[in-house]
Amino acid sequence: MIVLPGLDGTGKRLTEFTRCLAPTVQTAIVPYPVDQCLGYSELEMLVRAALPTTTPYVLLGESFSGPLAIRIAAAPPAGLIGLILCASFAKNPYPYLRWAHPLARRLPMKSLPRWLRAPLLWGSLSASAAPSRGERASAGVDEAVLRHRLAAVLHVDETEALRRIRLPVGVMQADHDRLVPATATRHLLQHLPRAQHWRFDAPHVLLQTRPQECALAVQDFLARRTATGVALD
Repeated sequence: MIVLPGLDGTGKRLTEFTRCLAPTVQTAIVPYPVDQCLGYSELEMLVRAALPTTTPYVLLGESFSGPLAIRIAAAPPAGLIGLILCASFAKNPYPYLRWAHPLARRLPMKSLPRWLRAPLLWGSLSASAAPSRGERASAGVDEAVLRHRLAAVLHVDETEALRRIRLPVGVMQADHDRLVPATATRHLLQHLPRAQHWRFDAPHVLLQTRPQECALAVQDFLARRTATGVALD
């Protein structure tokens, strides 16, 4: 399985989730550059170049990476046999904020206080639930890079790509997600009516707060693919 990480692009927060997967599930995370302002098109080229060429695999797109994973699944390279979207979206989940696209490049992404990040990301009113600034996965990522990615989210719309997907798809939804609303999931399922759909009693950082449950869901999805006689990475 190949995992595309969330907004920070490092994959550092995915350690516990990958640890919860069965030893037979070979997993690789594709990190994004920490010092280059790349949009979805540039990141797509980077990811495609990093994908396996000789073995079948499933692609998991977390949060920010959902539109990127959708683009790849719509024109799948050899070996890609399934897609999982986790707490993600196909288009700007807040279309009424599209006007704020230029302002996104000025937001203090790395200085948001813990009392704000805790409820938004971790679903807790306790500031201690959110990592400190030094412990955050984004600590080593240039702030300009984070801003550029946020601006890309406000502009993205991969609805047409959704319609072209013919691979099996799984959609993981966090019921207490304060960043990606339920309308974003409904949009995915509207265009992916045969998708396997999981709901979790969790905040936006689903893979971090429910790693074992998510690992079981992923393994179930992989088992359905192996039942067809395809060996997965």
